[in-house]
Amino acid sequence: MSIRSIAVFMGSQFGVQSEFKTVATTLGAALADQKITLVYGGGRDGLMGVTARTAMAHGGQVIGVSPKNLAEDAISPAEITQLIAVDTMSERKQLLMSHADAFIVLPGGFGTLEELSQVISWARIGLHHKPLVLLDVNGFYDHLWAWMNDSVTNGFVDVADMQHVALCHSVDAALAHIKQY
Repeated sequence: MSIRSIAVFMGSQFGVQSEFKTVATTLGAALADQKITLVYGGGRDGLMGVTARTAMAHGGQVIGVSPKNLAEDAISPAEITQLIAVDTMSERKQLLMSHADAFIVLPGGFGTLEELSQVISWARIGLHHKPLVLLDVNGFYDHLWAWMNDSVTNGFVDVADMQHVALCHSVDAALAHIKQY
């Protein structure tokens, strides 16, 4: 599978650990350097904004998808390759997923959790067969990963449903996993 674009789900805030911003910056640069289009939620702040601006600063392509009701939180269209305005969050998620060949999840809050859950759910019902990587920064996803594995162990999730999901600890490992998928 040729990877031309990756949707990155992440926080619209920076979080408390400086490493979150460092990894977001590293990811933005790596995507641009490898000529992989960044597809993201269109936010101007936090990890979203820094990843997009870094990708652009490195000569990359960036597609942002933002609901109209969050227009005041969206990045300026002049700062990225393309900003797509949609009516609803559901449309946003659908476009993010359709524009991406793979997914990377950085630290984030409830919105990030919802996005990664939908990617997993849609893979489960056969709507896509794209890889998803949780980029575990300083153990941020350790508890979620343990819960996911406990769900398999306890018979709530079939082991085959986890075939699209990986946990990686660096940008390089995440991109290598996706390219090998």
